[in-house]
Amino acid sequence: MFGKEKKGLKNLSVSSRIAVTAFLLLMGIAYIFAFLNIYFTYSPVDQKAGLSMADIRLSFYGSRKSTVLEKAVDGSMKQHFASDKDYNTVKDWISGGAKEKDFKTVKGIFDKSCATCHSKYAQAGGVVLVNYNDAKSFMKQDTGVPVSRLISVSHTHLFGIGSIVFLLVFIFSFTLYSEKLKIIIYSLSFFAIAADVGSWWLAKLSGSLSFLVIIAGSLVAIAFALLTLLPLYEMWIGKKTE
Repeated sequence: MFGKEKKGLKNLSVSSRIAVTAFLLLMGIAYIFAFLNIYFTYSPVDQKAGLSMADIRLSFYGSRKSTVLEKAVDGSMKQHFASDKDYNTVKDWISGGAKEKDFKTVKGIFDKSCATCHSKYAQAGGVVLVNYNDAKSFMKQDTGVPVSRLISVSHTHLFGIGSIVFLLVFIFSFTLYSEKLKIIIYSLSFFAIAADVGSWWLAKLSGSLSFLVIIAGSLVAIAFALLTLLPLYEMWIGKKTE
């Protein structure tokens, strides 16, 4: 594709191999942290240990039987309450109808447990939780991740991951692996990115399609592994060509 001379990465100078190796290792580490971010973001959603299909379904499709605020309080935000008493106080307020006249009973808890990330300045995830009107806006049916948020992460994911994969493909093109294998890996890599983003939208449309998020994410992991480990093997373990 890019390299016609077919000398292979093993024939690069030591300094060049070190530079390429450093980049590949950094990308591998970055992917591990990306996976950990996904794990710790979604695994608390169903209040059970580990990342499960239920976590994915509740995140993208929603519970449909509770409000957005209630799902957050019972899921990913539960760990941020200072005590079980604070958590139960907020739960009682929500189950009691989340009335404005009773907001003073939870205002201090929100300030203590939520304001760091959800103040009018921080707005983590676009969420502000300062006064009653802020809380009231999240007392609607939980339908999963908002479309506006899905659009935002989709375009950044496609631009960001797409660019990184292209750089990995560029490096891989100079290896001595067969053209057939390269076509398979290149096709898998770019298909996996598109499938990954597409699976989010399908899971948003139907909870029964949540399994596609796991499958597509696994394909991305396989693509990253192939694009990083195979070049590293050729550079430092494979035989040098004349």
